[in-house]
Amino acid sequence: MRTLYTLVAAACLLAAPLASTAQCGQGTANVTGQRGGPGTGGAFKVTGTQLANEVEGAYALSNGRRLALLHLDQAIYADFERWQRVRLEEVGTHRVASREGDIQMTWVPGQRTDSILLSYPGNGRGELKRSC
Repeated sequence: MRTLYTLVAAACLLAAPLASTAQCGQGTANVTGQRGGPGTGGAFKVTGTQLANEVEGAYALSNGRRLALLHLDQAIYADFERWQRVRLEEVGTHRVASREGDIQMTWVPGQRTDSILLSYPGNGRGELKRSC
């Protein structure tokens, strides 16, 4: 009988991470977004505060969601719907990412409109869902 309790306890310990993964596991949303208004042309590379100024604005994402990029306190923040604000840090030319690396964005300046390529952990409805 004691062996049975030990086996049940071991099975529960092994199953716990799987249950957690099933509950917390999300897909990754890979979307594009466009901002209304004229583009910047893309003939130059911008970094730092200038990049934050250039990307700031509201973007309509290809999955139907909206994203606001804000320039606050000399940093870029991605403001997802429902007040989920995430700080993004510059990681390369026209590229920013969250500190955890789960949210990544590339800014693509264009002649007619500026676009972004965005990757973030999302649920089936395209909402931001950070890991557990």
